[in-house]
Amino acid sequence: MKQPAVKPKSYKTASVLTRKITLLACLSALSIVGRVSMAAIPNVQPSTMIIICGSLVFGIQFGLGLAVLTVFGSNMMLGMGPFVFMQLLGWGTVAILSGLLGKKALYKKIPHVGMSIYASFSGYLYGFLVSLNVLFIGGPISFWAYYIAGLPFDTYHAAGNFFFYLLLSPIIIQLLEKEKKKMELIRGQANGH
Repeated sequence: MKQPAVKPKSYKTASVLTRKITLLACLSALSIVGRVSMAAIPNVQPSTMIIICGSLVFGIQFGLGLAVLTVFGSNMMLGMGPFVFMQLLGWGTVAILSGLLGKKALYKKIPHVGMSIYASFSGYLYGFLVSLNVLFIGGPISFWAYYIAGLPFDTYHAAGNFFFYLLLSPIIIQLLEKEKKKMELIRGQANGH
């Protein structure tokens, strides 16, 4: 039986998909290792910054995948519990907001310090969303008591995000944008442009 001929276009399309999956795996690994290795410092880890950068350059879907892999991958080492759903909500929301900022490259129009402040705000947003499980379990009074008690830890997260974004995001975003251009070039060649 004769095999159908495979068009070169399908090879190039597969190449883009393979590159994107590989990039997602590498960034997830970096995020997981960063979170696990810094577990001794409460709430200070590069995961939020990595999710922000991935979402800015590759969009919401990519950022959500990165958030899911970060949560499950790092919690395999740090421990699973009902809080996993709230972590998915927290980092998923950060991925969505960052992906929206990435549309039409809006993040390039905001000064770098402004984006670092956005990364810092993301730490507070994440902490608020992760604390919402207490609202469902104990009601509003318990939630506010829990949230206020956790604000110092959210501040650690926010400060870590600020400095991680300030120092590392120019390098990460530049590498991601370079890879995105390569993928677009391959995709353009596959489409005959």
